[in-house]
Amino acid sequence: MASDFNPITQNVTMHYADGTPFTIHMDDLDIFFQYGIRICINYSTQFGASIILLVVLLLLTRAEKRSSAVFILNSLALFFNCARLICQIVYFTSPFLETYRYFTHDYSGIGAGPYAASILGVILLFFVLACVESSLVLQVQVVCSTLGSLYRRLLLRMSVVVALVPLGLRLGYVVEASDYIAHARGSIGIQWLESATNIAITISVCFFCVIFVGKLGYAIKQRKRLGVREFGPMKVIFIMGCQTLVIPAVFSVLQYAIIVPELSSNVITLVAISLPLSSIWAGTALDRGRGEDSSSGHRLWNLLSFGNSGKSHQLSTGSSRGATSNTCYSTSGAKQHRDQEVGNAICVEREVEVHSYAKDRTASV
Repeated sequence: MASDFNPITQNVTMHYADGTPFTIHMDDLDIFFQYGIRICINYSTQFGASIILLVVLLLLTRAEKRSSAVFILNSLALFFNCARLICQIVYFTSPFLETYRYFTHDYSGIGAGPYAASILGVILLFFVLACVESSLVLQVQVVCSTLGSLYRRLLLRMSVVVALVPLGLRLGYVVEASDYIAHARGSIGIQWLESATNIAITISVCFFCVIFVGKLGYAIKQRKRLGVREFGPMKVIFIMGCQTLVIPAVFSVLQYAIIVPELSSNVITLVAISLPLSSIWAGTALDRGRGEDSSSGHRLWNLLSFGNSGKSHQLSTGSSRGATSNTCYSTSGAKQHRDQEVGNAICVEREVEVHSYAKDRTASV
């Protein structure tokens, strides 16, 4: 044996089905095994985060909010994301990833189950994207509801177009990828379509979140000028909007700069996680702050969850000494008016009746 022999870099000889030998470099085997381990860790981490947040979302969301469009879309996005991650993890335990089949591209004898699981994973990713894009469109429309009708219609059309572009590209990719999987062909021929889809998703997320964060940031500034300084739901959504904008965009750009298995799959998972997480955090902040600025925060929360806000709200405050109790409530059946300062999101309710009760007298205003 030669003195310069290195067993770590030696070659491995294998044979085709007809007995023809072929050589595999040890480095290629190492890359093959490391790829499977790293990508399964990636998918498993995404699956764990998605399933935990789905359970938390179902447990912490109030019953009256579970029929809202945003809650349904966010829950479906997490559910479909968990299902497609399971399909992608199962792929790495299927016969497709057997060493001989992988290096010889001989997929004969594989049953229909692994093919169906692979195709299902591609289809479920389209469903995740559809739910995320629909949720972004709805939430942006709600946040910008104080704009003029012309601007709202223009924003709605732009939002729909920006959401449909990645959906159309992803749908085309689903068709092509399913055909490639069914015929056991390599996906090199459709890599350009997958790259275009990832770029369109990044642009879509950035577009929605710039509008979302910009409008809410301006509203927070207006609230600060009015003296509302508590850490309420609007600030929570502002922070989560920044996260939804920056982190997925960074991951989407990094996939072209560094080699990490399926880094692009983290983008859609991060967006699917961030949207319901902001709603949960906002609801928690609203519950903590209820009684200090309940009216403004409750209206915002109702808008974001598309719930009914027509019920009368009551706010009771008592002095520490218990001498006086003040109650402020909306008169039953009174017509509510609202003045909107376009772009400033300032609402004023009229016809509010205030009663002050003391131990020895009662005064009505």
